[in-house]
Amino acid sequence: MIRNYLAAATLLLAAACSKAPEDVTAHYSVANGRGTITVKAAGNGDTRLDAGPQTFIRHGGTDYVVVTEGNDRFAATVPDFVSSMGELIRESGGVPPQQANEPEFEAVQEGEETIAGLKGAVWKVRPKPAAGAQSIDVVVSSDPAFAGVGKAIAMQARFGSAGMQQVAGRVPNIEKKLEEVLDKGMVLRFGDALKLDGVEKAPIAASEFALPKVLDKAALKKHLNEMRQRSMAEAEAMANAAKKRAEEAPAPAPGASPSPAPKAPAN
Repeated sequence: MIRNYLAAATLLLAAACSKAPEDVTAHYSVANGRGTITVKAAGNGDTRLDAGPQTFIRHGGTDYVVVTEGNDRFAATVPDFVSSMGELIRESGGVPPQQANEPEFEAVQEGEETIAGLKGAVWKVRPKPAAGAQSIDVVVSSDPAFAGVGKAIAMQARFGSAGMQQVAGRVPNIEKKLEEVLDKGMVLRFGDALKLDGVEKAPIAASEFALPKVLDKAALKKHLNEMRQRSMAEAEAMANAAKKRAEEAPAPAPGASPSPAPKAPAN
């Protein structure tokens, strides 16, 4: 009987001590303040990353990219978006450039760094052999409380790598190694390109992770092609307007010469 009470008390104590994951919002500065990235990570695994016009949402275990064009806003899964963009590039005649030889890269942990009050491991990503080679420093916190933020940043990085795969036919070795480092936790600093300003632990409304209309791959590809056609038409119209203005500009009078520049006043 006493043993049963002790077992029950142990279970109650464990339940009281264990906490459900908290909602976290992280704020980053990009390129020494030239831009910002905001990441919202809910305790249930949903995340949202806003970086200028880019928005990525993870909802219900699926990664989405959100596209805004004027008043039109829609979402698509990241695999569908990347695949559709690659198909459009190939259909338009795009050919991946010839692959160049590149070195292998390594990630070596060297010390710790504290940023915005959070301590993280410093990972130096550098080519092999490392003698005399420059490295990219990536500071990463392994605190599980911020794991959701780390996954959101890693998702954005993989989106970029997938785009390179479609355009160039490969992902550079350095990008692969950087992705491995980003998978270690929440990035606190990424070279001079990204730096954590601070984090907040407070409830995040479920509406922050709500998705606009989600397009399947066929509808997405059609929509992206229409966007491209509109963009090309707008560029052509602007070029034609500039050409017309140049043609309609009055010609200089015969024998006219530019007025001489005013002389500097004598001292």
